[in-house]
Amino acid sequence: MPWEIAILVGGGFALADGCEISKLSDWIGSKLSPLGSLPIWLIILISSLIVTSVTEVASNPATITIFLPILAPLAEAIHVNPLYILIPSTLCTSFAFLLPVANPPNAIVFSYGHLTVIDMVKAGLGVNIIGVAVVMLAVMTWAVPLYNLHTYPAWAPIPSLANNTGL
Repeated sequence: MPWEIAILVGGGFALADGCEISKLSDWIGSKLSPLGSLPIWLIILISSLIVTSVTEVASNPATITIFLPILAPLAEAIHVNPLYILIPSTLCTSFAFLLPVANPPNAIVFSYGHLTVIDMVKAGLGVNIIGVAVVMLAVMTWAVPLYNLHTYPAWAPIPSLANNTGL
């Protein structure tokens, strides 16, 4: 395995850890708080598109480590089953098809020199759009009854109750 690939994967884990330690995730969460006033399908679409975009320049573990701690409190604050937002966002971290840096297989293919970045962007953009559309369709149809997403789960904290009890 080329060192460039090992460094790319290790760098993704380092980026994820750095975002947690530096509180970048908390800052991004404060910037996404206005999403709570939107309809749930739009919140899911926006979060999926954001995660899909970020995963093009950061590794999948780094992306999901940054966004799950942001999206879970958002779901709890608007009293929506957290899985309703977290499942599609997690699935969308796998849509890293645009750039060579997006994932190790892309870097390996690009390293042979037969493709340019623009070739990869042209091919990957359509795949990303189709992927997000399929995830949205799946979550809005069969995932709702499968995971009982319209019901707020007992394991999720209730924000107003936690604030009143001092937790």
